[in-house]
Amino acid sequence: MDPIDIGLLGSLVFVLITFLRVPIAYGMFIVGLGGLMLIYPPGSSFQFLPTGLFSYTSNFSLAALPLFILMGHLAFHAEIGKDAYDAAKAWVGRVPGGLGVGTVYSSAVFGACSGSSLSEVAVFSKIAVPEMVKAGYSKRLATGIVASAGCLGVLIPPSILLIFYGILTETSIGQLFIAGIVPGIIYAVIMATVLMVVCAIFPNIAPKSSAFDTSWKAKILSLKNLWAALLLFVIVLGAIYTGWATPDEAAAVGVMGSLLIVFLRGKLSVYVLKESAIDSAKGSAMIFLLLGAGSIFATFLSSTGVVGASTSFITGLDVPFWALMFGIVILYLVLGCFLDAISMMVLTMPLIIPLIEAHDMSLVWFGVVVTMMMAVGAITPPMGLNCFVMKGALGDQVELKDIFIGSLPFVVLMLLTVGLFVAFPQIILWLPELMRSMR
Repeated sequence: MDPIDIGLLGSLVFVLITFLRVPIAYGMFIVGLGGLMLIYPPGSSFQFLPTGLFSYTSNFSLAALPLFILMGHLAFHAEIGKDAYDAAKAWVGRVPGGLGVGTVYSSAVFGACSGSSLSEVAVFSKIAVPEMVKAGYSKRLATGIVASAGCLGVLIPPSILLIFYGILTETSIGQLFIAGIVPGIIYAVIMATVLMVVCAIFPNIAPKSSAFDTSWKAKILSLKNLWAALLLFVIVLGAIYTGWATPDEAAAVGVMGSLLIVFLRGKLSVYVLKESAIDSAKGSAMIFLLLGAGSIFATFLSSTGVVGASTSFITGLDVPFWALMFGIVILYLVLGCFLDAISMMVLTMPLIIPLIEAHDMSLVWFGVVVTMMMAVGAITPPMGLNCFVMKGALGDQVELKDIFIGSLPFVVLMLLTVGLFVAFPQIILWLPELMRSMR
């Protein structure tokens, strides 16, 4: 059998076993190893397995992933999310949809400490949703706001997905971090503005509240508790861009900073350390398993020539770049309904990155765009992990279908924002270029 035919058959088998609900990592491992054994002698394939897995997963840059995950868990125990929410209420609590707007901006602040949309949703499901429902917000609106605002955690650095993308594509993680700042702020502003406009037109869906102290004294006092989030943001990015630390070393600095904050706030205990370590280990193990299995599967596809042939075929179609990007957005929109973000990246990067490079487009720009599409997948049914995390946090207080329905308008808003970033790449690139020119 021709190698390309073996590659296409293996891809079809992988799709079939995925629909049979076989875990993505196991599916990639089974198909990848089985395919390699058809191409090469079985003995050579088995010899490659341990060395290939070790060489790929022992990359020192991967140390940043578990460290930033640990930093996010420690930030949760330090109650940085609660402080951000209290400050947001003091500043925007009385505008139309004030609690929702406050949730968006406080999620942006907490995103600078967590790096994960799932951790953000878990925090604000317990902080913001009950308060919005108590204030008269519909459950669908309240849960939709939290689920979609949690996506800010994958844009604003330190983002776990941007780190993962940087490792997969060998793109500067520091550049990706800087590139994510402006798009994250823009999406937060767009979301908050749309909320205010809609709630002003339809005040019954989100009644205004006069119960919050929004005096200038209250506003200024609320800022004093934001020092923790600002400290983590500054020391992590500052360590990278002053050249004092690499991204993986900056992750260690961030862990020490968050540990110091937990201690200064009197939250440090054996329980906090144990829970943070266990949760971080679980998340890291899942990511490393996907990375290792993905490397085997990618080696199989490359060996068969499927990746090269597919790239040559698509570039040979001579379609304009906007049409290619439209197809990529649709692809991720569909995949997001069935796969988690890490799995989508592992599966698609070997095929898509050569296409982006063939059109001479920035991988930093594409990293932010594709991360935004990963965020869309986090709130689309039936896979939408953000929605499942929220259901787990709220229990019987809300139905899963209401969370998904409440999130759908924000899916449209996020897709429009992605369109803005695709049409105007400099929105993403100007800050990294400015920072690079100043060094």
